[in-house]
Amino acid sequence: MSRNLVVTGAGGLVGTALTAALLPAFDRVLLLTAGAPDTERLRRRIGRVLEAAGTDGRDGLLDRVTALPLDGLTPAALRGAGLDAVAQVWNVGASLSYDQDKLAATVAANTAVPLRLLELCAPDERFFHISTVGVTGPGAPARRETVPEAPVWRPDAVNPYVLSKLLAEHMLDNLRAHTGAPVSMLRLGSVIGPDGHAAVQDNRAGYYTLVEMLAKVVARRAVLTIDAEPGNAPPLAHVDQLAASCAALADRAARGAEVAAYYHLGDQTLTNAAAADAVNAALGAEVLRLGPPATALDRAYASVNADNVAFMSCGFRFDHAVLDAHVPAAARPRVDADSYARFVTGQLARLTARRGARREAAVAA
Repeated sequence: MSRNLVVTGAGGLVGTALTAALLPAFDRVLLLTAGAPDTERLRRRIGRVLEAAGTDGRDGLLDRVTALPLDGLTPAALRGAGLDAVAQVWNVGASLSYDQDKLAATVAANTAVPLRLLELCAPDERFFHISTVGVTGPGAPARRETVPEAPVWRPDAVNPYVLSKLLAEHMLDNLRAHTGAPVSMLRLGSVIGPDGHAAVQDNRAGYYTLVEMLAKVVARRAVLTIDAEPGNAPPLAHVDQLAASCAALADRAARGAEVAAYYHLGDQTLTNAAAADAVNAALGAEVLRLGPPATALDRAYASVNADNVAFMSCGFRFDHAVLDAHVPAAARPRVDADSYARFVTGQLARLTARRGARREAAVAA
């Protein structure tokens, strides 16, 4: 019998890298998209990640990939896509809204979808649910607690997205406890570009917003000031290392080894102060400092990226005991000063090259 994989959110930063990492281990991969899928575009995105990582046989691997709209998922649609049975489901997709007026729609999307996927696909090996509940911390920024690899009962539910992800975790955990469903919650830190190969895709949130603002201050020969606690170390993960951790957990599930209900995928060794020092050293000038916003640009960044600034200021830490026992050290996400600086300077170089290309195109026109 063939081993089949179902993935949601495969067109995003994490989903694309994850699908590329899991693809060689499965015979058929079904991608579920929010709207009508562009299968060839999805294959190209996955192919770029495979090429950057040096994976051989990319064309043959990509032939395993097909796609369906999430709304059209039925048992008949699964069979029509060649999936008589499903080995694993990776639920990466989510409705990301910070608008309180969209609370009902956000909660419905982020709770109903994973429950429906679990029921329809009924995976033989594991249902992996990507969550971000843990990164909101246990509440007050000054509270220095360790978030356990277990249900979170006192999170800082700061917006509809976080609230809906919290509800999804508890609903899935309740099903796991009462029915024995093979469910695992994977809590991510803030995801940044790859460390092991050149970046081939972008994001529009989190630390990518920071790099976009840094590009502006570098062009103006100014300094961006962020009001974040210098000594705190928010959990970070390079997307390629994150995908490698997920692949290790997928392999563990395939072998029938013990797989836990909760894992924290994010490293916390790099403090905000160390991150700023690493960027400034790499660029040879002070472009990033920590402190109260001093300029209009600082205030604009704080407003646009308020959730990420709050995340950087939290004093909580993640427990990694189960992850450390289940995932080889080489596959665990780890961000240090050098890799963080490579991410920032690499993204700045890409932004600068794009800006130059646009100027040349405008002159040519």
